[in-house]
Parts: sequence; C-alpha cells; structure tokens
Amino acid sequence: MAMKPRELSREECIALLAKCRYGRLGLSQSDQTYIIPMSYVYSQGRIFLHSRGRGKKLEFVTKNPRVCFQIDTLDKNNWSSVLAYGIARLSDDIEAKKRMFEAFTEKGLGGHGGKKFQPEELERMPLTVWEISIEELTGREGVW
Repeated sequence: MAMKPRELSREECIALLAKCRYGRLGLSQSDQTYIIPMSYVYSQGRIFLHSRGRGKKLEFVTKNPRVCFQIDTLDKNNWSSVLAYGIARLSDDIEAKKRMFEAFTEKGLGGHGGKKFQPEELERMPLTVWEISIEELTGREGVW
C-alpha cells in the first residue's frame, strides 16, 4: 500500500501549531538562507519566539522580516508538516515580554513556573520577543 499525502485544512494546521513546541525558523537576506530550530508557542493567531543577545538570526530578520516557520510530527509511519509564512516583529519592550510570557504560561510552558514578572524585572531582561503574524498557512500529511 502506498502513502497518500493530503492537504491539511487551515483548522488542522492551527491545531498542529498549537500542539507542537519546536519548529524551524527560516530566514533569508540577499542570496542567503538561514534555518534554525527554536522553541515556540502559538497563541492568538501568532507564533511567539524569543532570543537573547545578537546573532545571525537577528541580523537576517532586521534586513528581511519575511519569515517561514515549519513544524512537523512523525507518528509511527504517518507524518504531518505545517508551513507558516509571515512577518516577524521584534521587540524588547515590557508589553511584548508580557504577551510572550502570558502565551507560554497559558500553554503550561516555560521554566518560570507561571511566575508573574514585575515591570522592573521585565525591563531588565535581555530578551527579544518575536511575534510572527501569519499571512499564509499550509500543511500536508502522509498516511499509510
């Protein structure tokens, strides 16, 4: 019996994005591409990521905010994959940090035990919040 790939509906793509915790962020500038694995959370129609310090991904996204985020699952012989294309907005302000921590806490994630941070704590955190607004969402799965 041959595998029969099929397109996932938007609702199925969103359900998979909400379920998974790790994906790959695709960036490009000029004639170069860069892909990096990152933990994330999907909340309120956006993908939230975070990073610290400077680095190649920040260099790429500041020159081109258009990104692609990919997730996949493998269950026995069946696989699913989702691609989310969109625009990344970076911020290190308190409101962005609050939104990000709320999204991670809402999903029961994060190493802070659901701690509510005070504004002065958020201000001091050397953290860049990524909010990806999704413009296009596609997905496929292969079923035996």
